[in-house]
Amino acid sequence: MRDDRHPYRRSASLPLLLLLLSPSCEKAPPPDPLCTYVPLPPSAKSEPGQGAIQIAAPTTDTFYVLDEKGKEVGHAAANGSVAVKAGAYQVKLNGSVHAVWGRKATLTRCTAGALTVSGTTQESYTVVDSSGSELAHAKLGAPLALFPGRYDLKLNGTTAVAEVPPGSTLDVKSGTLNVKGQTDESYYVLSPNGSELAHQKLGTPMAFLPGTLTVKVNATTAPAQVAAGGILEIQTGTLDVQGATDESYYVLSGTGTELAHARLGQSLSFVEGTYTVKVNNTPMPAKVEAGKLLELATGSLTVKGTAADYFYVLDAASGTELAHAKVGQPVTLAAGKYTVRLGKETREATVVVGQGAVVSW
Repeated sequence: MRDDRHPYRRSASLPLLLLLLSPSCEKAPPPDPLCTYVPLPPSAKSEPGQGAIQIAAPTTDTFYVLDEKGKEVGHAAANGSVAVKAGAYQVKLNGSVHAVWGRKATLTRCTAGALTVSGTTQESYTVVDSSGSELAHAKLGAPLALFPGRYDLKLNGTTAVAEVPPGSTLDVKSGTLNVKGQTDESYYVLSPNGSELAHQKLGTPMAFLPGTLTVKVNATTAPAQVAAGGILEIQTGTLDVQGATDESYYVLSGTGTELAHARLGQSLSFVEGTYTVKVNNTPMPAKVEAGKLLELATGSLTVKGTAADYFYVLDAASGTELAHAKVGQPVTLAAGKYTVRLGKETREATVVVGQGAVVSW
């Protein structure tokens, strides 16, 4: 039955309904230099009334499309597409995020870039945001797709800033540092303020972002200028103090600070330099040269007697006690002249390299 009391109701409601259903009524997306809008191609797998989002990138990394509540709508490999309803979305690509607008019957195509850190080792680099949170990581030489922008890079504690361009791959070249030596010890790499960045066995290379670093081996240091794409090798020297007893030797700096110690006969690696070796407080100079082995020989001293007592070895000039042991037990000393005291009696003794001196009471 017609309602003639409202002759304009039907004619007015139909245009309003058509207006509401019209695509032109969709909210216009904000300007975005990374995204373009083209008619939805037949190859896009979307339902009637939907559109699709495509992220173009130089890699095949996966991107994820999230709705305004953070729920995943879909994901695809870069250069593929995800069907969406009209509306606002967040797209995540290796931790980087970009706001994207979906439109009905439209392919929203956004351009990403990529970043890689190249190097000669099998280590990994990390991409972090401005707060220091990790976004993604990959092996050196493997690219990561990211939305264009500014990112921080980390590699073995060193950092650099990278600006990812749209549509291409930025290659950041690392440098390689290798500290070589003949012992089974480690080297440490320090920042300019002395903080440890990384460490590795001698002879094992590590990659770093370019900069000025410090290498540390057994508390001896050397500067290391790491250049982009370069390989820096630092050769240590080896020190070995030989002796006939199961005692230790100590290596000191020029100021008398202990750098390292080891059992007699056990080798230590050092950065090239001049040091002092002490065995039972008896000193010997040691000039360590890069790539060379320095062997220092000692002698020993034994006191023989019938008393089960201790004997004392004194500096012949000052009388300062250097070492002590039980009668019959040898002590290792640097070559030189010493005073031996047993009880209240003293005798002179000469220690010769490679020989054992015996003082009988």
